[in-house]
Amino acid sequence: MPSPKGTKWRLQAMLNTLLVVCLAYLGLSWLFSPCKPELDQVVLNHSLGNGNSIYGVRDSGGGATVGFSYRYYVHPDFSDERAILTGLVSTSPFLKTREPTVEVMPDQGGIRLVVRGRVYEYSSFALENLGALSVRMTFYPASKTD
Repeated sequence: MPSPKGTKWRLQAMLNTLLVVCLAYLGLSWLFSPCKPELDQVVLNHSLGNGNSIYGVRDSGGGATVGFSYRYYVHPDFSDERAILTGLVSTSPFLKTREPTVEVMPDQGGIRLVVRGRVYEYSSFALENLGALSVRMTFYPASKTD
């Protein structure tokens, strides 16, 4: 039978190991968790006519050394600009770009979004659930100076 002194040392070692593992897990999850965007300006508000709108907002969360990025969302209509900025923070955008100019044009019973410049991220999933409305995307690459 082990002595009480030997058992106490083993228990303390196990608790210390558990503490280190928990702290490492929390630290790594904090480092790799996506941060919330800092949305500060609406650059596009286009109603789709079915209770949804396409919103483009500027994300200024890059700090002083990183330029702005622009996020585009399909979301049910909001009442005003402040509601747009606060309501979209926890929503995933379907498009992230470097440029604020996304053109919206009518196109054969639907709409066409024309994107010029660098695209950081794109997902068509949000555009597939709009019912009878079709949304077509056209991408033009960034110029050689970008």
